[in-house]
Amino acid sequence: MDMNQIKDKKLSIFKGIVLFAVLWILLGYILFPAIRTIMLSVMGEGGFTLDYYKEFFAVEANRVAVKNTLIIGFASVFVCGVIGTFLAFMVTYFKFPFKSIVSKLLLTPIMVPGVIIVLAFIQLYGESGIITESLEIIFKLADEPYAFTGFWGILFVHAYTQYVYFFMNVSVAIKQMDYSSIEAAKNLGAGKWEIFKTIIIPFIKPALIASALVTFISSIGSFSAPSLIGDSYKVITTQMLFAKSNNHMDIASVQVVILTFMAIVFLLVSRYYEKKSAIEGIIKGSPMQEVEIENKFLKAIFIFISAVTIIFIMLPVITIFILSFVTPGSWLVDIFPKDFSMENYIDIFTKKRAMKPFINSINMSMIAALMGAFVSIPCSYIIVRTKNKLKVIIEILAMLPLAIPASAIAVNLINAFNKPNILAFNQHLVGSYIILPLAYFVGILPLVLRSTNISMYNLNPTYEEASKSLGAGFWYTIRKITIPIIKPGIISGAVLGFVRCVGEYTSSAYLYNINNRPVSIAMVSGVFEYKIGLAMAYGVLVIIITTILSIAIQKVGTPE
Repeated sequence: MDMNQIKDKKLSIFKGIVLFAVLWILLGYILFPAIRTIMLSVMGEGGFTLDYYKEFFAVEANRVAVKNTLIIGFASVFVCGVIGTFLAFMVTYFKFPFKSIVSKLLLTPIMVPGVIIVLAFIQLYGESGIITESLEIIFKLADEPYAFTGFWGILFVHAYTQYVYFFMNVSVAIKQMDYSSIEAAKNLGAGKWEIFKTIIIPFIKPALIASALVTFISSIGSFSAPSLIGDSYKVITTQMLFAKSNNHMDIASVQVVILTFMAIVFLLVSRYYEKKSAIEGIIKGSPMQEVEIENKFLKAIFIFISAVTIIFIMLPVITIFILSFVTPGSWLVDIFPKDFSMENYIDIFTKKRAMKPFINSINMSMIAALMGAFVSIPCSYIIVRTKNKLKVIIEILAMLPLAIPASAIAVNLINAFNKPNILAFNQHLVGSYIILPLAYFVGILPLVLRSTNISMYNLNPTYEEASKSLGAGFWYTIRKITIPIIKPGIISGAVLGFVRCVGEYTSSAYLYNINNRPVSIAMVSGVFEYKIGLAMAYGVLVIIITTILSIAIQKVGTPE
């Protein structure tokens, strides 16, 4: 056997080991936990049974929770669709002063973790909120003018945090629209409504469907808003935590199956219509042209709407920054805080106990992001660059968490690793430090893989072929050609994953323990312990980190 054959054999062995490792992770930490949850929901002491489902649906509160979950999901899609699409047309289709600034500020909610937004809204619009009590004084009201709880409170939060999905996708679709088709329709006598209905809507329909999918899954899996302001409006995620807290994992498993079923059905229906719409809507031509608003009155209206929108979007962020300087114990009765200092930040950076949740979140987010990058690279290479028979299975498994809400992922991991087993290397993962970054990793894997895939698809095969034809080996080609070209996708995916993890609350509420208590749990605890300033200071630090990293993504996210 010559040296080349030995090298080829070693390379084949290495590829086999990598493939085995990838399948071990995907099967062991994504598929097995999901199957384990399904089994727990249908297996009793005597074998297969549907008794747990009967027990669940026999309770009226559970039936109401299922109904409420669907209602909040569809309502969020509708409201976010209207807001996001309107803003996308306003910013992208029309030309008006300060447009560039407005379009950037409209992306603010995506950089702020949801739990921070909820806490800021409570300080603004809650029963004792700044705006609520201000309105009571101004208009001399005996009671609060509104109740920032229940269905409308949750929907309000969802509208703020999730309209961005529609705004981003529809904005891209509008920019890619064929303007010559609109001009042709005008020349044929078509009116504005006819053009909008027959040309614009069909073109942006795939973007609307994709946005609706993300919004629906995010809404039915939402936990921070229902748990903090839901009050008597129960949804599956809050009922799931209640069942888990009472060690009724069979009922919690039933709820996970129901929640995941909702998401998968919506996913399949959305994909069907998305593909159908994409086939009908493929048009190429001249790029979209911005419409100049010449009427001074209309231009003034646009500026006014933009100003009000930006104030509304930035108000919670500004509130978080201001309240982070409130001196501990000084703001208990007054409507507005009066005593400010740097004490909260000094406590975080000088007291180990205060700093630990922040460090925990940074460390666990970094672990999850690195795991996502290391798993995504071989997955992406197998999916895009090889003809491996398992590539379809690998892609399905890696993208499966997109259809599984974070709370369901957490319960799946609890069911799978509450006892030592071979997949956990005979370790007891539930209650350990690693269980939370593992949940983060599962949740962000599709994001990191999708980003890596984009760069891998952009890799011209002729570069690798030229390298090999010049005598370079597999490792040299990977190191000098492949990795440098796909590096922007890897980095942006990992950074995006880190941003998603650093303020994550849903999985954290299910899986945290004294050793890995994250900053999101510390923030919520701070509010309920009347340490508002400390909770907001944590929020400011998280916002600063996510903003810096979001800007970094834009710098490195495109291959040179």
